[in-house]
Amino acid sequence: MKFGSGQIGYGGSVTKRLRPWLAASVIFLGAAAARAQFPGDVPDTFRLKLGGMYAWFNTEVTFQETVTGEPVGSGISMEDVLGQKPSTAGFAARGDWNFLGRFFLDFGYTGFSRSTTVGILQDVTFGGVTYTSGVSATSSMKSQLPYVDFRYGFIKTEALQLGLSLGAAYPIMQAEVSASAGVVGPGGPIVGETVTRTAKIEVPVPLLGFQFDAKLGDGLSTGVIINGIFAPVHPYTGSVIDAEAHLDWYAARNFGVGAAFDYTRFNLKREQTNSTVQFRYNYYGPRVYAILTF
Repeated sequence: MKFGSGQIGYGGSVTKRLRPWLAASVIFLGAAAARAQFPGDVPDTFRLKLGGMYAWFNTEVTFQETVTGEPVGSGISMEDVLGQKPSTAGFAARGDWNFLGRFFLDFGYTGFSRSTTVGILQDVTFGGVTYTSGVSATSSMKSQLPYVDFRYGFIKTEALQLGLSLGAAYPIMQAEVSASAGVVGPGGPIVGETVTRTAKIEVPVPLLGFQFDAKLGDGLSTGVIINGIFAPVHPYTGSVIDAEAHLDWYAARNFGVGAAFDYTRFNLKREQTNSTVQFRYNYYGPRVYAILTF
């Protein structure tokens, strides 16, 4: 009886020690079983979308410098005046990590680069100098839009997702004009050197977004994302709007393809004592990508 009693006592002690672990296991397994994947049984803990976008552009840049007591320079169209291509392809990536229940970490990047050399047909005043009509001018336009945000899913099921996000973006825009002849500065013609003027804006700004996705069928979903980016940070003013509508198809459990139509509009201005830089710039077009999901 003592031997049996001792065994019973020992077993009871082990059971008590295992109770917290058993409870945690039950909770964990229950949470895992209740976890909603999207769409349907496609895993969505981590999702990466890599591809490219073909975009059409409208680009107006103002670069004024105060060199004689008055600001010199006005807005110029990079496409109409400086001969930039009105459309080109660029790299685009999106991703998200569902790291805790309804909480997501979203991230993305879109970048474009254009450059050309043309004989300009009118005087161009840019950065305190004037590139005169008829000269051969080289110009370039680059833009990058990386962002990261935290999203909370108010609705998160295998058929529907709806969330709001808060984060930050870091828009970078750079326009450059250069020529080796026919350039006039405040003191007269500039001879014997290449004159280059660069207008650039780069600033971290807050990001507020909305995302909606719906299941259309097995492995097929559609959705929209709208981000509003505001820049009330002195000496910057303005905003950026970034929106997309997308359709994703998952051919296998961990792989899919997608297509989207994106629209992005920048209106950012930096005013300082002796200079003003402003970009009125938008692009839009289709985006295609491959999807990895785990």
